[in-house]
Amino acid sequence: MLGNSARLNYAHSAMRYDIRRFSSVTSTMDVCRGLAEQGAPEGVVVLADEQTTGRGRAGRAWYSPAGQSLYLSLLLRPSLAPRQLSWLTMIGALAVLDVLGGLQISPSRTGLKWANDVLLDGKKLAGILVEAAFAAERLEYAVLGIGLNVNTRFEDAPAAVRAQAISLQQAMGRPFDLQTVLDLLLAAFDERYAQLPASPLPAYVARLETLGRRVCLRSGDEELIGIATRVEDDGTLIVSTSSGERRVAFGDLLSA
Repeated sequence: MLGNSARLNYAHSAMRYDIRRFSSVTSTMDVCRGLAEQGAPEGVVVLADEQTTGRGRAGRAWYSPAGQSLYLSLLLRPSLAPRQLSWLTMIGALAVLDVLGGLQISPSRTGLKWANDVLLDGKKLAGILVEAAFAAERLEYAVLGIGLNVNTRFEDAPAAVRAQAISLQQAMGRPFDLQTVLDLLLAAFDERYAQLPASPLPAYVARLETLGRRVCLRSGDEELIGIATRVEDDGTLIVSTSSGERRVAFGDLLSA
């Protein structure tokens, strides 16, 4: 059940954000998708203090304790071809890296993991999720979800989350103001998004720690082992295996 929402409108250079804040939702993705289906304009941001069933890629749960971090979904209506949808994931990830730079965190401590993870000190700080609706070959809308661990405390999290995740507070030894981080994030996304239709791929691969490494990944029912050699413009990862090059459009990176 949705909590009471608070709405705030403010403008950035290229997009007018309409922030709709909820105390608790099942998932910001679900709420934002519902608004999109009702015809809401680009720039609507669904922001929750808590998600009871937050999700990441492939329907995985996203640990979303109340009042500790940023859980948001942004409605977009870009003029992109279906094969360019992964650009939004790239832009979202790059925007989070921009935030870390704005917080004076050294780039040597940060990076990206294919396809949608932002890393800090080698652990997952943020995840990006994009869901979209198409009519024929036209993109009607996309919902970009960002989960950013700001002050998350993981003592009550599942063991797998504790082993793999990190928060800004953990890494830097102090809490961060959520509104400040949100403002930085929306401004950074605005700047990156305004660069479309130029491809974000060059900037994305420049920070991608996956490339050049031996990887093990699961794609569907298949497990691939090889060297991650490049990412194509549609976001596909090219892996050099013992049986030749393989193209992976969607998969889980098990190790790198």
